[in-house]
Amino acid sequence: MKRCSHLVVAIILSIMLIVGLTACQLPTLFPTASPTSTSADTPTRASGATSESPGPASPSASAGEESPDDPDHDYNIDPDPEPEPEPEPIEVQSVAVQVGSDEVARGTTIEPIVTILPEDATDKTYSLKSSDENVLRLENGDWTAVGAGTAEIVAMTTNGQTATVEITVVVPVDNVTLGVREVTLNRGESLALTLAIDPYDASDQSIIFTSSNDNVVRVSEDGTIQGVSVGTAVVEATVDGLSDTCTVTVIVPVTGISISTDKRTYLVGDQGSFTVQISPQDATDRTYTVSITGSAASQTGQNAFSCDTGGESTITITAANGVTARQTINVVDLVALAEEVLRLTNVERANAGLPALGTTPALTQTAVVRANETIRSFSHTRPDGRTCFTAYDENGVSYRWAGENIAMGQRTPTEVVRAWMNSPGHRENILRSDFGHLGVGVAMDSNGRLYWSQNFTD
Repeated sequence: MKRCSHLVVAIILSIMLIVGLTACQLPTLFPTASPTSTSADTPTRASGATSESPGPASPSASAGEESPDDPDHDYNIDPDPEPEPEPEPIEVQSVAVQVGSDEVARGTTIEPIVTILPEDATDKTYSLKSSDENVLRLENGDWTAVGAGTAEIVAMTTNGQTATVEITVVVPVDNVTLGVREVTLNRGESLALTLAIDPYDASDQSIIFTSSNDNVVRVSEDGTIQGVSVGTAVVEATVDGLSDTCTVTVIVPVTGISISTDKRTYLVGDQGSFTVQISPQDATDRTYTVSITGSAASQTGQNAFSCDTGGESTITITAANGVTARQTINVVDLVALAEEVLRLTNVERANAGLPALGTTPALTQTAVVRANETIRSFSHTRPDGRTCFTAYDENGVSYRWAGENIAMGQRTPTEVVRAWMNSPGHRENILRSDFGHLGVGVAMDSNGRLYWSQNFTD
């Protein structure tokens, strides 16, 4: 506040009074009397000093009051001046956040740089947060890239100013592995390949499949391979510069196989053979194996067998790819059949109270001759027109009484004996008391049909 010269004078005079530098009485600064007054209480200077009036006073002014007519004096004195006002705070106007790179690998530590303007802002505190903690996360005081993807680091000041920086975290591919090393495909067949990517959450999951020979093996974008023609090709799968391969072989598979024997029914002691047909004709692998089950026959060569005993055997042909064919053969033991006919005939005689019939080699041979002759001429007349009994003579069989039963088509001794017993003329021969011997012959034609002969003598 502005101070006038009178105030300075007053202060100086007061000091002089205190220290005793003067003993004279100073005139009153604010006189209440007219300047021309000579009142006894008007102060005067000491001897040798002239009296001095402070100047004309306002007729209405009282002692101790300001004189409004004195333009050179300010009598409004403030004993307690106001303190200097506090400066206004400076607000943050903008914030920016930067990182060294906007694309980093998983596991990288990131150091965000935050810039706040103006530089002299009063409150420059701020906070940082991640928009996706599965990608970016504050760990142990460091911002760390923890997972594949894109996230933002967001900076925010106390007064709400914000800024972001986007960071992409990539997970590189360490290894790729196809599920198979070698594949065999049939021509026209398809197969979907699978590729394992390590780590499983690698950023680049795009797989590029290629074939070394599209004329042999085609491969689609999703890894499906197709066999086009016979041959070999290498299929490669590539991810992020890493690759793995598998070898694909295309073949023409066997789709059908058949077996054909030279006969359907064989005799004990026969040597049999068979042929094998494989389709298609251009099958890649036409090899096969042979197995024979059942005791009737045994394998003697790749496509040959021997007939060892009566009964059935099954020949199985198996191609390299598992396609199979089977053929059952019947092996007939003519001697055993003839012996069973003799036994059953004697059973019928015993049932009728008659003695059993015996046999001789000559009579058996006669019956075998006659059984074979009935294949050519099913008659009691021999193929050359002679009577059947001439066969007895040719084999040295002597007799007084003789008889003959013949039959064809029956498959077992039981069937043929039953057929004869159901025929009166044949039954009569079986149960004739004059007969004491019997020769039985069995023959078989090329179709496996059996021919039976009984030749009786006394």
